[in-house]
Amino acid sequence: MTQTEATPQPGPWAGAATPVALEARGLVKAFREFRATNDVSLRVDEGEIHAIIGPNGAGKTTLFNLLSGFLAPTSGEVLLFGERIHGLPPHAIVRRGLSRSFQISSVFSSLTVRENVLVALQSATALPRQFWVPLSRLDKLRPRADEILAAVGLGGAPDRLAADLSHGEKRQLEIGISLSQDPRVLLLDEPTSGMGSEGIARVIALVRQVARGRTVVLVEHNMSVVAELADRITVLQYGQVLASGKYDEVRRDPRVIEAYLGEEAHA
Repeated sequence: MTQTEATPQPGPWAGAATPVALEARGLVKAFREFRATNDVSLRVDEGEIHAIIGPNGAGKTTLFNLLSGFLAPTSGEVLLFGERIHGLPPHAIVRRGLSRSFQISSVFSSLTVRENVLVALQSATALPRQFWVPLSRLDKLRPRADEILAAVGLGGAPDRLAADLSHGEKRQLEIGISLSQDPRVLLLDEPTSGMGSEGIARVIALVRQVARGRTVVLVEHNMSVVAELADRITVLQYGQVLASGKYDEVRRDPRVIEAYLGEEAHA
């Protein structure tokens, strides 16, 4: 029996009323003697927006890389709707319904906005494995590309070069690229990083929109964004889970106040 065929054993949240979309069990990632994550367990219920917060170096990005297959765990398990996915390559995980964006902008600057989405859309077809295919073969994907661009607020800019987009618009495009795989679970790494208040407001509205009918997990430093969006929060410190729960519960946890929120918790 292979790892993906094995029947998962019940986790610590077995019997929960809401189906579990994404679950980590005892995740450890060691780099020689350093443990970037140390026995991290996480449950994300289907349909919720779940925020992962913590100070710099807490292990948030490492955890995202483990969940999305960019790193293999030293030990522990990752399950997507009950199927073990740890150890699978990222493209195989995407095909099972999990997609992500990155903290650093990763669009093709020399392509147009629509072309960026078309490249992502064609990756799910046989086209990438066919050589000398006329560009007209992509025409059938254009209506879906334009739907995605409209959904992320870029419907009026399909022919602009990605290089000419603002920082916030590039974030919108990255989310659109992630949506091209029609994910059931979407991971967003610092979606409002480097934005002003106007850009942050647009991203909050966008995340709410794309969360309809899917599960969203985000790493975010801006606590006002977390308060606006998150149904539940997990706080990491030194690669371990410090606290987990609803925003109002977590922000009053003395351990969280001391480790991360400080005076902001009393505001």
